[in-house]
Amino acid sequence: MLYFLFLYHMESGELLYEKEVQVDIDFNMDLFGSFLAAIRSFISGMANNGREELNTIGLGTLIASIFRISEVNIDLVIIAEEDDKKEIQKLSLKLKRIILNYKELFLVNAVKSEDFEKFDKEINNIILSHQKILDPNVLIEKQIGLLKSIWDQRGKISKQLREERKELENERTIIVNALLKEKNMLQKFALCKVILQISDKLEDEQFFLEYQKKKKIIANEIDDQKIRLKFYLNRVKESLKVSSNTLGERRLIGGDFKEVYSNLYSFSSKLKNFAPVEVYEKYYNLARKLIYRKEISPEEFSLEIDEIRNMDENIESYLYIGDYKNLIKKI
Repeated sequence: MLYFLFLYHMESGELLYEKEVQVDIDFNMDLFGSFLAAIRSFISGMANNGREELNTIGLGTLIASIFRISEVNIDLVIIAEEDDKKEIQKLSLKLKRIILNYKELFLVNAVKSEDFEKFDKEINNIILSHQKILDPNVLIEKQIGLLKSIWDQRGKISKQLREERKELENERTIIVNALLKEKNMLQKFALCKVILQISDKLEDEQFFLEYQKKKKIIANEIDDQKIRLKFYLNRVKESLKVSSNTLGERRLIGGDFKEVYSNLYSFSSKLKNFAPVEVYEKYYNLARKLIYRKEISPEEFSLEIDEIRNMDENIESYLYIGDYKNLIKKI
């Protein structure tokens, strides 16, 4: 048997149209008022939960079938006997055609009453053409069982949502604790982004605003540090040219590279807590070898100078490599 037909807005869950098929609602208003309110609330939540696979929901001996009509952003919901599933499928295709023929009713704010009346009449005619799923005396008997099934389903859904929320809150707590211990600013920035994503899912406005501010502060620090790094990188290259041009007859290992050392040391110190540890250590050790030359051969020193001369001018290349580039995906 067919009992109810609803049209809900896919994104907001707003009820756009309803049809009570088996009962005289005016005559039985006291009996069916709270009953219909429970059904509307339950189906609205299910139709709007974003889970495509839940297109059929068991309600005791009845089923709620959800048919997504993406062209008009509508969910068509039909409540009927489970045994009539095939007939409901046929009916839904006919109803979809009518809905698409009257799609302007659902895409504009101002609707002409005569257009709506035509739409409603066509819906009635299609329903009446399926006499085998119509019986005006059945629903009263099934009301209590249907409500109990709705309450059971709502309890399961609420429990599932509570469990999912708890998991998200636990995940966020772990990430917040990791953020407190983290020293690297890029890691901090990435962790803040994950916290914001989870807080958005939890609809936790206070937490979201708090970490949005923290993310902005960290982003500003990163931008400022990039400017300093660029400054010292330019100074490294300029001072290396000056040192190379004043070598005269001396071998490269005998040159004066104190200015290069000073600038490269400053560059490497600015990488600390912003670049991966191995990148920071690489340029710190390069700077150190400019002063402590006894530890390396002339050939090795020449290779070190070439490496400094060929340093990438793109600051991003020193910061976003390896795990840091894919941090959010790995958390």
